[in-house]
Amino acid sequence: MVDDKVLSKDEILELVASRTWYHRYEVSPGVMTPGRMPIDAKMLLDYYGLPQDLTGKRVLEIGAWDGAYTFEIERRGASVTAMDIQNKDRTGFAVAHRINNSKAKHIQCDVTYLNPKDHGKYDIVMFLGVYYHILHPLLAFQNIYNVLNDEGTVFYSGHILEYSYNIDGLMAKHKPELMAIVDKIPLTLFSRGCHANVWSNWYIPNLLCLNDWLATAGFKVFKQQVHEEGSTMAGAAKKITNFKLAPDWDANRWYDLSSHKEDMKGYKRILFFGAGGRLEGLQEELRQSVPAGAIVGVADNDPAKWGKTIAGYPIVNPKDIPALKPDLVIIVSTFAVEIFEALDKLQGETGLFFEMVNVDANRLLDTSCGREVY
Repeated sequence: MVDDKVLSKDEILELVASRTWYHRYEVSPGVMTPGRMPIDAKMLLDYYGLPQDLTGKRVLEIGAWDGAYTFEIERRGASVTAMDIQNKDRTGFAVAHRINNSKAKHIQCDVTYLNPKDHGKYDIVMFLGVYYHILHPLLAFQNIYNVLNDEGTVFYSGHILEYSYNIDGLMAKHKPELMAIVDKIPLTLFSRGCHANVWSNWYIPNLLCLNDWLATAGFKVFKQQVHEEGSTMAGAAKKITNFKLAPDWDANRWYDLSSHKEDMKGYKRILFFGAGGRLEGLQEELRQSVPAGAIVGVADNDPAKWGKTIAGYPIVNPKDIPALKPDLVIIVSTFAVEIFEALDKLQGETGLFFEMVNVDANRLLDTSCGREVY
């Protein structure tokens, strides 16, 4: 904020009266805008988990509208860019900007076209009450990923499907059917009509679907809160550095062992999973690349193999993995997908943590560019 000129209260009231407002908030001490949607920006940003001190941080607010959040974020010390599809002079933003002597930048843009070349990079992106109003929500989250610095955070909120029967007549009619599946299957409602009496409420995902959007765009959710009465949620997610659009079993892929000789030196207890032909074919690489004494065994789902050896290493029941306490599991099996899922479940049940990689020489699919390339 800068105090180039202090406006009188009468001047502030005159400026406020010159615009049509959507948000009702305290634009200046003791002065409320006459919007129909009340917002206590400080309280809500605290609720979302935005830090009180943002000194030195660059923040992008998508869907700023009248600027209720913009100026509170600026008060916390951030350098703020407000983005909206509307011209700032058609909303209350320009007036509020003048009243607050703000340095915040405003850009008129659709999040569909957000990109780092034209709009820069940020430490934090605020995406509050927007994703369900746009026709390409997954693309929006992908674009947000691209404008965030490494380890950047996105704060987001919006409608969800779980409790939509509380706010929408059509969903209320189908409450039993909705409740039967809404926490079991990732799905979204697309409404061309007026979901909750608002024509631009296009996509209403359940939490499973919303979290899949975020994961697909390269984010790891670390906070989520649900408001049942309004069927809304608020969350925060971190950008995953060097994210690759692929499931773990494909993203964590090695094409051989020899190229990862240095990587394996950082692990003390290495377990292989899959006592079959693939492992036998790696015996020479095992001797040359894996640190001596680091292999604690080979797990396999075939009971007939338990107690035997392969390449000189004992074959064990996967249930014995917690006792072996590996810090790296190298999967050498055609059933990599199922094994990844089972090991991920095992970690969740036992609290054990280990890295997982899939050794597979097949280079049939490159998903690093975000689309299938055969």
